[in-house]
Amino acid sequence: MMKKLSFSFLTFIVFSFILIFSCSTEEEDTIAPAVQSPQSEQRVKQYTLTVTSAEGGTVSTEGGTYVEGTQITITASANEGYRFTGWEGNSSTSESLTVTLSSNQTLQPIFELLPVDSDGDGVTDSNDAWPLDPSMSENLWGIINEGETEFFFANDIPDKIIQGTKASFLEAIDEFGNWGPTELWVSGTSFEAIEEMADVYCARRIERFQCEFGENDCPYTLSSCKQYALYPQFGSDLITSYVENINPEEGRGFEYYRKKSVMTVENNYGTGWGKSLNGKREWGFKIFNFSLPVGFSEPGYYYDYEKVNVFYEYFHALQESALPDDALGNTYEFGEDTRRGPHWFYSGASTYYAEYAVRKRDSNHNLNSLKERIEQQFGYAMCEDVKLSDLTPESDCFLMKFYWGMPAIGYLLNRVNNQNAIVETFYPNIYKLGFQAAFELTFGIKVEEFYSEWEIYLNLPMEERLEIIPNI
Repeated sequence: MMKKLSFSFLTFIVFSFILIFSCSTEEEDTIAPAVQSPQSEQRVKQYTLTVTSAEGGTVSTEGGTYVEGTQITITASANEGYRFTGWEGNSSTSESLTVTLSSNQTLQPIFELLPVDSDGDGVTDSNDAWPLDPSMSENLWGIINEGETEFFFANDIPDKIIQGTKASFLEAIDEFGNWGPTELWVSGTSFEAIEEMADVYCARRIERFQCEFGENDCPYTLSSCKQYALYPQFGSDLITSYVENINPEEGRGFEYYRKKSVMTVENNYGTGWGKSLNGKREWGFKIFNFSLPVGFSEPGYYYDYEKVNVFYEYFHALQESALPDDALGNTYEFGEDTRRGPHWFYSGASTYYAEYAVRKRDSNHNLNSLKERIEQQFGYAMCEDVKLSDLTPESDCFLMKFYWGMPAIGYLLNRVNNQNAIVETFYPNIYKLGFQAAFELTFGIKVEEFYSEWEIYLNLPMEERLEIIPNI
């Protein structure tokens, strides 16, 4: 019995061992063998290229996102009137730029306006005060300068008158300073002669893009310019709105001065009847127009007095040059409360300085003395019970701006004992200060105080009034 149990137990152990061994082998066969994984593939890098256009041109691409190492070519194209100068974000100066991406990049082309020289004078428009006028590039309006004086005479004017006019005008420049550039146009009595002169005048205005009409009617054509310069001889269909307040009997432009010349000759006047400064601040130079200055026909009293007339007109160039623009206020209005001042001061100053300068420059002049001239001016006064401040264009006594204006200026200059006070102090300060402040600075008295002194002065005997006038 014992032997039988031992054998059975042994058999069980052997069988169990076999079973366990068998299960272990099967289990090893079903587990995947351990295999080493290859190194994970490296992640791909990407970068952003941003390209923006700029004012003045375009770009061929706006960029995008690209794999590292990608090459992209960008081309910049300038618009008309601009030029390409380089890139923001890259040192290249080539319009076509190729970049290899290794980082994020931002690029923008740089464009600049092409230098424009509209009038072909060698000065770009941005630096040219008169970009359409090839004859000028600098604004010299309020500056003594070396600007050219150009003379234009109708072809019927005698040579003696031409030479006398030129000599006197250049003397006035020497006396009061060169406030050029300047054009002087002198009309005679012949219409054919002024028409020929108008052709020259209009050709210059058209070449220089100078026009007196409104923006919609500019630039001039030869026809519109001649209608305006010779109105009413060539009609007015092109300039209707610009001559509606002009009397056709008087005419305009060269025709106006031609008629004044005819009147001068027919009435046997000693000097020319009609001279003026007609601007043009907006063109940068002075334009003078004279009728026939017959006084220059022969030496003598009328010759010297014609010179006074020329000096009178040219002094306006100094006065106008003191008012270069309207930036600080209107400079065209007259009156005590304006920048320009009242009419009596403006006309009185030009009259006094013309009469004074011609006599001062030539002690052998053929004129009466300055004292006698002032006495004449008082004698011309045609109105009583009128005040100096009342002499406005609306007044029937307006011409007294000359007759009282001249001695009033003489009074003021004597008050400060300086015949050049208006030239040296008043006009250099009128633009910034205005009339009243410049007046007080120059003469040490307020305008209203002067008016009171003037009334006292007028009540003096003539001999005492003339004591203040220089003996020239």
